[in-house]
Amino acid sequence: MLQVIYSAGQFIRNIRRRIAWVPPAKVENQLALLVAQVPTGVAIFDTEMRYLAVSRCFLSDMARLGLAEAFDPAEVIDRSLYETCPSFPPHLREVNVRVLAGEKLAQQEELLWRQDGCIDWIRWSAEPWRTADGRIGGAVVFGEIITEQVQAKRALAESEARFRATFENAAVGIAHIDPDLRWLRANEVLCRIVGWPINELVTKSLDDITLPDDREASLGYVHQMRQGQIDNFDVEKRSLRKDGGIVWTKRTVSCIRKCDGSIDYLVAVIQDVSARKRAEELLRRQAELLNQSHDAIFTWKIGGGITYWSRGAEAMYGYTAADAIGCDPHELLQTRSNLPMHEIEAQIAGSGSWYGELTHTTRDGCELVVESSHVRVFYDSQMHALETNRDITARKHAEEQVHFLMREANHRVKNTLSLVQVMARQTVAYEPNDFLNSFTQRIRALAADHDLLIKNQWRGADLGELVRTQIAHFTDVVGSRITPHGPKLRLNATAVQSIGLALHELATNASKYGALSTDAGRIDVSWQLDGDTFRMRWIERGGPPVQSPERRGFGSTVIDSMVKGSLNGEVQLDYEQSGLEWRLTCQAAEALEQGSGSYNN
Repeated sequence: MLQVIYSAGQFIRNIRRRIAWVPPAKVENQLALLVAQVPTGVAIFDTEMRYLAVSRCFLSDMARLGLAEAFDPAEVIDRSLYETCPSFPPHLREVNVRVLAGEKLAQQEELLWRQDGCIDWIRWSAEPWRTADGRIGGAVVFGEIITEQVQAKRALAESEARFRATFENAAVGIAHIDPDLRWLRANEVLCRIVGWPINELVTKSLDDITLPDDREASLGYVHQMRQGQIDNFDVEKRSLRKDGGIVWTKRTVSCIRKCDGSIDYLVAVIQDVSARKRAEELLRRQAELLNQSHDAIFTWKIGGGITYWSRGAEAMYGYTAADAIGCDPHELLQTRSNLPMHEIEAQIAGSGSWYGELTHTTRDGCELVVESSHVRVFYDSQMHALETNRDITARKHAEEQVHFLMREANHRVKNTLSLVQVMARQTVAYEPNDFLNSFTQRIRALAADHDLLIKNQWRGADLGELVRTQIAHFTDVVGSRITPHGPKLRLNATAVQSIGLALHELATNASKYGALSTDAGRIDVSWQLDGDTFRMRWIERGGPPVQSPERRGFGSTVIDSMVKGSLNGEVQLDYEQSGLEWRLTCQAAEALEQGSGSYNN
């Protein structure tokens, strides 16, 4: 199609110049032939709107518009426009009337409905042509279908409108930058982010508003982009605002290239990430504070892996942050609890927290009991658990020991009360005249045994210490007349009570009737461990002659029957003239605390 529509007069003059050498009889034929070949839509009519000349383009356009059948130019010469185009629009007929009356009319864009319901856009121009004497000889009509051009123009306009709407109304900053990194245009959001009005921003370059220390960060990317190696990159930088402030921005830069591959301009999408940077800095400082704690502190995604691992966690469990991050915390630490872990996770996700005790296994296989606190937190739009664990293994062991001691004390108290009852009955039965004194002495001996047991947390007592306790009344002769000796052995609680009472009764009898009743008497107290057999002896010498008692009192019962019964051993009691001899023999396991045999003198 011709891009310039000639006036009718100019068109006719040009045609006549081209056929000036042709004889007059042939002019009309030559005119029709020339017009037929014109590569645009043009038709010349007489005053009755009969074709004098017409281009093929004009007829093909009329057929495309559904106004006429497809004709060849030679077929319509001297025929009326309205005969060949019976559907010619009425308003265009009126245009022809006005042109034949002398008007010049044109329309750059006109919508035309076709009979099939579709639409086309046309551009037309019409004016009269005149004879040599100045009379109107007919009309010259130019026309072309411009549907594709109109649609393309409107699509471009719509695209530009969408682009402008996107550019201006985007929630992020958008800018165009020339290859030398100077601002070409920017939206209002970007101007707010960087703090520069658009009229001042376009006088600067990208580097002008970038913190000097950050300018080098993207130069390598820009170089690669200019070399054609990359088309986009992301970088985070600090921007200098007009008011002197600093804002952190994330810049996503893409290039639009020309046909030759060179950069036409850059498109920069800029986001304000200052809040995230402040949050990251806060988290970094918090992490430093958390790392000062001896507790194990770490975070993990609900249903996922570990995302943070403190130094306290490294120290407690033996796993480094590199080992732990990304791992499932329950699998890594072999977590055990009285609740299934999926229930604990559900409680954290639902109510926001969970508190309780967990059992964990360290890297070297040790089991720890921890006091565990979980708090639900959100980070990067994902749900996490912040877990804080404090090692309470020692405390749990201490609590278990306390419970054990309480149970043991309860058991011992009951046994002691039973023993006191027996002591009371036996003392009053055999020693009614001296009941108060004898009973009091025996209670004190029993109390001394208990003092030793309590001192050692009911884990028994050293045998040598027990002997010295029960002969405390004779401290001034210990070493000279009373000689205790034997290896360092620890008696169990049962043996402490039975042997302690036996020693008390032996010492009491010795002071009344035996070796300690005279100034020359001596007592040898010894004990030994022969393999798995425990032996103990009390031998008196140098006292008055000894004879077997005529009746058996409570003291005899204690040093004989009570010791044998409690230790499942044998007691040999000899009343030699030279002095009393008491010998105890039993299995070491019955009398000694486990491991006592490892003690040496």
